[in-house]
Amino acid sequence: MQMLVTPMRRKGVALSLDERRRYRAIKGDVRVRAEIDPDMGRSTTVARLLGVMPLDPEHLPQLRDVILSSMAPLGFVLSGIEYIDGCAYAQSWWCRES
Repeated sequence: MQMLVTPMRRKGVALSLDERRRYRAIKGDVRVRAEIDPDMGRSTTVARLLGVMPLDPEHLPQLRDVILSSMAPLGFVLSGIEYIDGCAYAQSWWCRES
């Protein structure tokens, strides 16, 4: 699903409302599916933000153990855990129509 995505945290720390407003949203294809995660050794729900073109790289680190934390007519928020350099951080993506 083509969306504009704004991460709501930086290394687990929530961005202020002003920082989120200034953040340039990333356009991409949001995909959510269940997968076996070898690092966790179990099944998990994973969200990815893929590029608009099929061979584009992922624009953000994957969200693992992702849940739909809120939804409204013009968008939704996905929350989960992202791994950066081997460390796990809380993260949320604000997703809206592109």
